[in-house]
Amino acid sequence: MDDKELESWFEANKVLLETAYLAGTHPWQQSGVGLRTPRSVDYWETLRRPIADCITSSSIFLDVGCANGYLLECILRWTHERGLLIDPYGLDFSEKLVALAQARLPQYADHIFLGNAWEWSPPRKFDFVNTLLDYVPDELQEAFVHRLLERYVQPGGRLLVAEYRGGHTGVPEKRIDEKIGQWDLPIEMVRSSHFEQEPMCQTHIAVIRRTT
Repeated sequence: MDDKELESWFEANKVLLETAYLAGTHPWQQSGVGLRTPRSVDYWETLRRPIADCITSSSIFLDVGCANGYLLECILRWTHERGLLIDPYGLDFSEKLVALAQARLPQYADHIFLGNAWEWSPPRKFDFVNTLLDYVPDELQEAFVHRLLERYVQPGGRLLVAEYRGGHTGVPEKRIDEKIGQWDLPIEMVRSSHFEQEPMCQTHIAVIRRTT
């Protein structure tokens, strides 16, 4: 894939996500859940709370692809329940979604950045970084993970690589930890959950610790 094709890929995905997310009326719909059928807040919490469970200490957290900021809002609440203090940051490549996130979290508006994670240079490094592999084409996913570890995660920090299965996303051939394991990256732990009413709808999060 040359630079022009990659640029077109990113632009097509931005249009697709903006169209789908901004059509939602609930905050979790504007953050990527229930775009085709109504979903409950219980569905959202079941499939997203494992991200907060991977955060084991008070820390600086970055959500790559933060959309409308609803996950950041929930992470703050869920970690606070365990007595943790989180300094939240977000990154998204959509101007419209960044505006929603800044409006949702006005006290952290200057922590929410507009940029493409493939080429963005962060102003600092973070203790915990959450991402999906979907933000780049398949052939760039391994390089994307290495890039995030090198540029985004501080030494001793963790990269959380999440995967949502089922529903309209389908079921990948390999689970996220199996896929990352093929890239010779050490996985510290895996967190998983599923929605009881729809057991094929699952979340798996592979946690990679940056050691150097």
